[in-house]
Amino acid sequence: MRMCSSSGAIAGQQPRLRAAPAAGLLGLFLVLWPLRRLSAENRVEYRFSDYVEDADRIKVQTHSVWFEYDLQSKVALRGSYVNDAISGATPTGQVYRDGTAVDPIPLSDERNAGFLETSIRAGRTTTTPQISYSEESDYRSLGVSLTEAIDFNERNTTLVLGIAHNADHVGRSKRPDSFKYKGSSDFLVGLNQILGPKTVLTANLTVGYADGYLSDPYKRVSYLFDLPGVPANNVLNFDNDHRPRHKLKQVVFVGLKQAVTAVDASIDVGYRFHHDDWGTIANTAEVTWNQRVLKRVIVSPLFRYHRQSAADFYTTRLNTYVGLAGRRLAFTPDDSLVAIEGDGSGVFETEVLGNPGAYNIVGVPAAPRYYSADYRLSALETFTYGLSVAIKLHEKVTLNLGYQRYEMHGLDGVTPRSVYPKAHVFSAGLGATF
Repeated sequence: MRMCSSSGAIAGQQPRLRAAPAAGLLGLFLVLWPLRRLSAENRVEYRFSDYVEDADRIKVQTHSVWFEYDLQSKVALRGSYVNDAISGATPTGQVYRDGTAVDPIPLSDERNAGFLETSIRAGRTTTTPQISYSEESDYRSLGVSLTEAIDFNERNTTLVLGIAHNADHVGRSKRPDSFKYKGSSDFLVGLNQILGPKTVLTANLTVGYADGYLSDPYKRVSYLFDLPGVPANNVLNFDNDHRPRHKLKQVVFVGLKQAVTAVDASIDVGYRFHHDDWGTIANTAEVTWNQRVLKRVIVSPLFRYHRQSAADFYTTRLNTYVGLAGRRLAFTPDDSLVAIEGDGSGVFETEVLGNPGAYNIVGVPAAPRYYSADYRLSALETFTYGLSVAIKLHEKVTLNLGYQRYEMHGLDGVTPRSVYPKAHVFSAGLGATF
């Protein structure tokens, strides 16, 4: 149930699904709040989804169970459990000398995640504390959140306030010593407004801050700087992903649900704006049409478009030599390395600078402070379109079937096109009320 990639990527519908942070669930709470207020039944739902990238690069099979149960007239319990089986190969960000992508590295993992929350209604207010957890071989996450919904205007207006914190540990599989801490906190203020018997407006603002290890341990950055006497290999050297240890984001969402009774349908439209201090600006628009075609069947086509700018430190290749960046090297006329500036030996400072005409001095360009070749931080756009069908098999039992096509395209003309995923997503579920 992850709302966005914990690595900082915005277009995060990638297969390495991370824990749904409590922070991410705040927005979901706000969107679903009008529906929750109208529901007076206990519910349970099972859903299976199959995410398959083109050429079978990545496959993710997901089993999930969700439930809602009224403990008392003013107390409700909700929760979910999710199991993901992930396999395939993922791009590292490395490129060859000609700019093409290095083959992705194999990937296989399993994720178990879930959340539990209780909504307690007292007068005009509803208080919802929540705890969430997720674990896979290279990622552990524990989140807590608290939301307060306050009704006004004869319950036609609801103000929602939320706060959440996630404590994550990120590392590499089978290397416990590699795990590093990452924390994130989100603050949300939102409004649900019933504009009329057929219209509901939702608007919210989320401000989030993350710190700690925000890099991806599986991502790499190639670098190229040809030194005298060193063969120009096609396979470039690389360094690990290196991102800032702090990130501040702001997200604005506006959504509208409108019943179209003349044709027995409804339409949901939404727009999301994202900005962060990594330099990324993102816009996402989505529309879903819900059409009743038979007494017990609702067909819902959807379309979503996302476009984002690149992070300030995104690059496909560094034009330097990591480890020697910003230093000068001295070579003999036959390209033999004699001395390195600042290596502690003093040879460069005495012998080389004392006889500058006898050596070929090469300055290695300085490296930027931060860099990442993770395609999810590049300038890109995504298209998602699909169709879902809800079939009421019984008064209290509903079958849900769905298909989505997901396509991501780079916009910078430099990042290899092969790294951007395209995938089919199939889903099926069964829900019941009691």
